[in-house]
Amino acid sequence: MSYGDPFPYLRFIRIPPGLESRIRGTSLRIGLVSVLAAVAFAGMFVVLSAELTFVVYTGGACVLGLLVSGVGLAFGRSCVSTGHVNLTLARRIRNLTVVFTVFTIVFAVLTGFGIAMAMTATDEPIPLLTVAGTVTLVTTLMSVSNAAAGKQLFPPSRKLLGEYGASGQPVGPSNY
Repeated sequence: MSYGDPFPYLRFIRIPPGLESRIRGTSLRIGLVSVLAAVAFAGMFVVLSAELTFVVYTGGACVLGLLVSGVGLAFGRSCVSTGHVNLTLARRIRNLTVVFTVFTIVFAVLTGFGIAMAMTATDEPIPLLTVAGTVTLVTTLMSVSNAAAGKQLFPPSRKLLGEYGASGQPVGPSNY
């Protein structure tokens, strides 16, 4: 009876040095921009916290989703080294960015409902609601771009491998 690959963490694909530097650089840049934006947006929500509690909590969850997907992309460069991509780690990075993008979208919808409900109330400040809505929209768009980058880079798509002339065939230890 076989329970799968005995060393799933040792599955790799070979990539040329140009693709390696592209993956490492792109994931680090996008990840760092996302992390810095998430920190800035969290600060904005802290300023708004005195006025809009529900919107701040759900918007804060959106920022958390952006932060986690950005950190995942920034650390995704560690699955690429010495001309190889670790397929197991790359798939985990991709899945992390997709899951937290869905998380961000769900909380963005809740934030949108919260903003719509607060707009009907006459005592809520409209400029603060507009800022919260804009921050939530930008956070969601950045998170979607993180998921797109994660799907493209981890593991590298066939199109990206083809641009660099790599085969994408897995290499690793022989099965026992």
